[in-house]
Amino acid sequence: MLLTASGERERSLLAARDILDGGTDAKFGPAAARVAIDAMRGAEWDRALELFRSMPDTGLDGFVREMGLAWAAQGAGDTAAALEALDRIGRVEGFAGAAALHRALLLDVAGRPEEARQAFADLDGAPSRTVLALAGYHAREGDAERAQALLDGISGRGRYAFVDFAADTVGPLAASPPEGFAEALFGLAAALSSGNGHGAAGVLAMVHARMALMADPDFDAARMLIGDTSSARGRHREALEALEGVPAGSPYRRAALLRIAQAHDALDHVDDAVAVLEAVAAAETGETSALLVLGDILRGRERWDDARGAYDRAIARLDGRAERRHWPLFFGRGVVFERTGRWPPAERDFLKALELVPDQALVLNYLGYSWIDQGENLDRAERMVAKAVSLRPKDGFISDSLGWAYYRTGRFAKAVEELERAIALEPLDPVINEHLGDAYWRVGRRVEARIQWRRALGLEPEEERREGLNRRLECGLGCVGDPVPDR
Repeated sequence: MLLTASGERERSLLAARDILDGGTDAKFGPAAARVAIDAMRGAEWDRALELFRSMPDTGLDGFVREMGLAWAAQGAGDTAAALEALDRIGRVEGFAGAAALHRALLLDVAGRPEEARQAFADLDGAPSRTVLALAGYHAREGDAERAQALLDGISGRGRYAFVDFAADTVGPLAASPPEGFAEALFGLAAALSSGNGHGAAGVLAMVHARMALMADPDFDAARMLIGDTSSARGRHREALEALEGVPAGSPYRRAALLRIAQAHDALDHVDDAVAVLEAVAAAETGETSALLVLGDILRGRERWDDARGAYDRAIARLDGRAERRHWPLFFGRGVVFERTGRWPPAERDFLKALELVPDQALVLNYLGYSWIDQGENLDRAERMVAKAVSLRPKDGFISDSLGWAYYRTGRFAKAVEELERAIALEPLDPVINEHLGDAYWRVGRRVEARIQWRRALGLEPEEERREGLNRRLECGLGCVGDPVPDR
């Protein structure tokens, strides 16, 4: 499994054959699936069917087994047996949507156009892969306008941010049985990677994504998934290798280049990241995506002037026609202005971002917290931060902002309650620890206040905060210019 997850095509195949031939565990599903992939690519359909039948028929292995049986049976020319396997999948809770999608794909591959047309018409168009399948089908049926409308609906969403789909280039999700099985493996990998890519689910996601690419070496979506999952697991060199395999001309190429730059940044290859992004920005003079990523990377490196320059160039390309999707440009530039002490233009950019997306929690929190910290617009700021908390209740930094709003308006008991919730979510942030210490002091919990301040000092705060924390430990809040009067 580790060899497969690492993309070792030959070594993983030899290991899988050893398992099956040696009788170590004939029911080990991934070994059978790995060998079956090569049998399918060699059109050895009877061998593939034998291997899939040997797999366990429950859990994830059961899903892979039935999908393999379906597509191998279709390869052998037995569409009836293929549809029976898909019917079995469809009766398993949680797999009905996948079974319906593959029924449409399989009937299309089988050359049964009337049944395929009905199967596509019956699909629920919500999942993105289903939308792609429908778009490809309608494009091939001559309805390019309907196809493009479907593609426009998923562009910029989730995994499809910065992916350039076009009705005249989108093809079928599966044009052959190996490609159909690859699509099934990819769907499983995408579901497994929907968390943060860590733990057993992350390994299983990589195993199935790599097997999808082994079944269909031209599967660029699988390369993207491998890159994203590798990055989430901190394996940025593996991410680079996968993403660099996305060829020019692929609809995924631009998204791959942006992720390549982010992987370079994670590896501290900042100059390489900048070079990639500048090349993309130069090639797409009407787009802002590369300049946005460039600004974000430079902002993360605290290269404030360079970051502002990237955001300025991107915003200039909008020519006054900013859309909802452009809010990160104004938010990013606002952060740069705020961090460099230029509050009026920062405030303008934050308000512009909110004008574009009124319910964006990050902007609500950043602007609301800034106002709170400055003692300005406190009522409005509190409403904004409270809204941000409702949108992202598991974000400790936003809960900290709300707690600080209560503190700045003298509601210290409520501040303690909210800041304790924030510290439970983000226990290692020095600012939240400092804020909780201040709130404890105000409600008379002086020993606990000093504990929180000492914790904050041990969490490497900025130098300005370090000085304030040391003064707090010497004489409490009375000697640090606390902005809230005693109540």
